[in-house]
Amino acid sequence: MVLGVDVGGTKVAVAAVDGVTVLEATEDRTITHTTEALLDGIEAVVRRMIDKVGEPEAIGVGVPSQIDYATGTVETSVNIPLTGVPLREELGRRFGLPVFVDNDANCAALAEAHILGEDNLVMLTLGTGVGGGVVTGGMTFRGAHGLGAELGHVTLNPDGPPCPGNCPNRGCIEAYCSGQALERDATELAQDKLDSRLATAIGDDGKVSGRELVEAAEAGDSDALLIFDNFARMLGVAIAGYVNVFEPDRLTIGGGLSRASHLFLERAIQEANARALPALLRRTKIALAEGGADAGVIGAAVLAGQEVAAQKAARYSKAARDND
Repeated sequence: MVLGVDVGGTKVAVAAVDGVTVLEATEDRTITHTTEALLDGIEAVVRRMIDKVGEPEAIGVGVPSQIDYATGTVETSVNIPLTGVPLREELGRRFGLPVFVDNDANCAALAEAHILGEDNLVMLTLGTGVGGGVVTGGMTFRGAHGLGAELGHVTLNPDGPPCPGNCPNRGCIEAYCSGQALERDATELAQDKLDSRLATAIGDDGKVSGRELVEAAEAGDSDALLIFDNFARMLGVAIAGYVNVFEPDRLTIGGGLSRASHLFLERAIQEANARALPALLRRTKIALAEGGADAGVIGAAVLAGQEVAAQKAARYSKAARDND
């Protein structure tokens, strides 16, 4: 039994996991005013779970951050004060247990792959920003130092709009296929067409919210549908690129925006069909994620389980060599 911890901007979720089955789960709100308070909050909810289920073999932690995987140190972090923190070492010291730390989108992709029984999977998480993860041979692909697979920051148009996230790029996938991009496009159109439905949806903050845009599109508003059509087209371009590079068995779409998939997924698949290499695309299933709300904790727990198994295998191998 291992624990999976999913640290988000609003809540810290912890689950005791066996394989991909959640045995017990709990959560607390995320305390973000200082690093020490955040770490204390994580420790408190994890200890509450340990008191309930007993000591685990290891703890896996997913955070919305770039992680130097070998050391578990946070390079940069979004929405939570962890930049520069040696998180693996700090939590390992607090719990006296093996701790493994990875990016939250990597954890979600790992969960999806193992829940579905897919060894080769690419996952895109569409939300405020665009994240993603790559699983090959059942294991997470991270690049040389654990910072790779930043799927949301691949360039689609070098002269496109600035990335709305913590990224110096222009025209990357996050600049076209994120919640922030949708709100930007809807607001710009509303300001240009003052007689449009979207213009009436401009809020007190001077923006059209994603919720208002979705409602307008579902009601058949042509301006809102045009925005989603462009969103879908650019997503299809991105999907085709990932299929050509990784040739996964499954490419899965998750994140909060996936709840509006009826407005863009079919069109995105059509675009991908027109652009990806046919021999690769016909071997890839493109579908919505199935891991649900527990994907983060399950993926973090799978990560911990994989690392524990790898360490045991290494010890057995060394013992065998020593006995020869």
